[in-house]
Amino acid sequence: MRAVIFDLYETLITENHPEWSETPTLAQRLGLDEEFCRREWRARYQARMTGALPDHGAVLREICQAAGATPSRGLIDRLVAERRQAKARPFERVESEMVDLLQTLRRRGLSVGLITNCTDEEVAAWDDSPFPALVDAAVFSCRVGVIKPEAEIYTFACDRLGVAPGDAWFVGDGGSDELRGARAAGLRPVWATWFIERWPWDWPANVAETAAGFPRCRTPAELATLLQAP
Repeated sequence: MRAVIFDLYETLITENHPEWSETPTLAQRLGLDEEFCRREWRARYQARMTGALPDHGAVLREICQAAGATPSRGLIDRLVAERRQAKARPFERVESEMVDLLQTLRRRGLSVGLITNCTDEEVAAWDDSPFPALVDAAVFSCRVGVIKPEAEIYTFACDRLGVAPGDAWFVGDGGSDELRGARAAGLRPVWATWFIERWPWDWPANVAETAAGFPRCRTPAELATLLQAP
């Protein structure tokens, strides 16, 4: 094995700290029905993650248009700025265990990669975080136009690292069916549950079903040990 490729959210960083709960909600800020807003947000998942919708403002304008609402430009601009600020917070609190893990893997001679389904504002703080110095290749879905669990995004990361998929682990919390996607692309998946066990309220019920068959690590130290085994 020559490389380890990580998921980002709820694997290397978490955005589920209870201090960061959104109050009031986006629907309340826009004056929309909660269920309508959630449904329209989910319906645009692929467009948001692949960059087809270029920014958060475009998403909000589309949702408001679907609701027949006309928010002020000032409100949209404030919501965009608030979202960028909120998405920067996890990068400001990168835990030392994560940094130690990546450093350990690199000292062993392993390449480190990253694949994440994200919008541009969700990774705007990446360059100011510790990760650019610790990750050899980062693949952001909004910049490559493809998302997990599609095989292309895994092979794209492997190509950037210069390794074959069969020579790489993929480590993630299991969202977006990413572990089965990694296996289908030829990588060796590992289920990382240190954050989703700490913040269980945001753990989708179907994750346990799709991830249960993969090796599970409850701490970064467990992962470091697993990846060192023959």
